[in-house]
Amino acid sequence: MPYHVMKSEKCPVSKPWAVMKDEPHEVVACHETEDDANEQLTALNIAYSEEERAKYDHIDFMPPAGVREEAKKGLEWRREYGRGGTAVGVARARDLSNGTRISPSTAKRMKAYFDRHEVDKQAEGWSPGQSGFPSAGRIAWALWGGDAGRSWSGKLVRQINAADEESRSMAIEVRSIKVEGDEDMLRVESRAKEEGGEEAQQWIVGYAAKFGVDSLDMGDFVERLDPGAFDLVRERRGRKKPLETRALWNHDANYPLARYPQTLQMSVDEVGLRYEFPVPETTYGKDIASNIANGIVRGSSFSFVIAKDGEQWSMEEGRSIRTVTKIAELYDVGPVTYPAYPDSGVAVAKRSYDQFREQCAEGCKKREAWHGKIGEYREWLEKHGEDR
Repeated sequence: MPYHVMKSEKCPVSKPWAVMKDEPHEVVACHETEDDANEQLTALNIAYSEEERAKYDHIDFMPPAGVREEAKKGLEWRREYGRGGTAVGVARARDLSNGTRISPSTAKRMKAYFDRHEVDKQAEGWSPGQSGFPSAGRIAWALWGGDAGRSWSGKLVRQINAADEESRSMAIEVRSIKVEGDEDMLRVESRAKEEGGEEAQQWIVGYAAKFGVDSLDMGDFVERLDPGAFDLVRERRGRKKPLETRALWNHDANYPLARYPQTLQMSVDEVGLRYEFPVPETTYGKDIASNIANGIVRGSSFSFVIAKDGEQWSMEEGRSIRTVTKIAELYDVGPVTYPAYPDSGVAVAKRSYDQFREQCAEGCKKREAWHGKIGEYREWLEKHGEDR
């Protein structure tokens, strides 16, 4: 999370300079001097940004000259007129004027500030020559980098969003199951409409994932799903963000079938991850239902992002097993024509497998070294044991 330095009444008089979290606005530590506080701030920002650096290393988060100059002007105005901005705004201006690298979260916060306060430009005292210039709003605007800051933060947020989207797409995995010979795994069924009427409504019902079975061959390893992997579907409260899973045809966003929780229903039972939705009133929706009913389409699939520490690796009979224990995001479920794993869909698992093999190799080296030392010790005992 981003931090800033400011004087705080929450600190003792002997240590007035505080390192503060931006959100929530609380003290991390108090210091005797501003230099001491800035030293800790630098260390915190380095630690905070380490994980993000790889994803955003192509983005320049150093304030450009126009932003630095505007922030410096804002600080000078505030000292002269004694108005405009908050403690956070002053701290932000100090960082910007000093050319301190900002974090991605700070860039988003800057853009949000400018979007909210654009209306302040209509107030009296905004422009030179007007009564009350510079107004409190104009000074606050300068503290955040002024018009140059608005342009810069907008550019940064666009770059951040593009990087996030690229990172998200690289993290998505795709898994499929074949349902040949088991109609309960994918079928079309007729149900009476809930709101009356004699006409029955068709529903597509299937399983996107199945517990207790090995996956298709993924190249040197296979995968299993732990029954707890889909706890995010079971959860009803305490979810950090709403589940917005879609039902898609062949994972194609151009062919949406349903959306959770409006029309898509999902549940987890002893078999696996079950999904169901009414056949949409579209040509392709009716065609898909017909192909499922006629046995032409016999596969289901889902795409997801695994949670951090959401996998376990093991060896069974000389083969590597990846067990998925927790899924962080479930993007889509639905029927597919070819229930196979595309190369892009298993890339994350393969990277994880490579890391697992490296760890195994390192562990083997350590075990070999240990066994070697044990052998040496045994030889020593055989030669010198009686002398002792």
